[in-house]
Amino acid sequence: MRVLEERDDIANADKIVDYINNNDIRSGVISNIGWSGSALTERINRLLPRNKFEFVIASSEYMFRKPNPMLFELALKKAGLSSDDVWFCGDNIKADVEGSAAVGVFPVWYEEGTVENPWRAQNKGEYPKCDHLHIHNWVELIDVLEELK
Repeated sequence: MRVLEERDDIANADKIVDYINNNDIRSGVISNIGWSGSALTERINRLLPRNKFEFVIASSEYMFRKPNPMLFELALKKAGLSSDDVWFCGDNIKADVEGSAAVGVFPVWYEEGTVENPWRAQNKGEYPKCDHLHIHNWVELIDVLEELK
C-alpha cells in the first residue's frame, strides 16, 4: 500500500478498508518506507482509522527491502498463511508486483493516476513480467472481489 499523506483523497482507501473489514478479509502492510514501523502505523491509523491491519512491516527495521522475498515470507509467517492464499497490492512493479509474485503471492498492481506518486516515473515503460491484476482505483478491486464471491 502506498503511504497516504494528508493531501491525498483517501475516500477510496476508506472504501477498501471498510470492504475488507466487512467481509472478514485479513490484511497487513509491507512498506519500503524509511520510517519506523511504529511511525508508519501511527500515520496509517490516523489516515485510515477503521483499518484492522494485523501487522505493519516497515523495511527500515530489517536489513532488506522489497522485492527481497524475506519481507513477503515474514508477512506470510506473521499471518500464518501460505502464499497461494494471499494477494498483495502495490504500486511499484519491481518491488511490489514482481516481488510478491516471486514468492507465490498473487500481485495486484495499483496504478492510481490522480495522486502524485514517485513510482509512476520509475514504472514508466515497464510492465510486470508476471500474471497480475491491474487496477486504477480501490473500487475496481472491490468489484473484482465481489465477482469472486
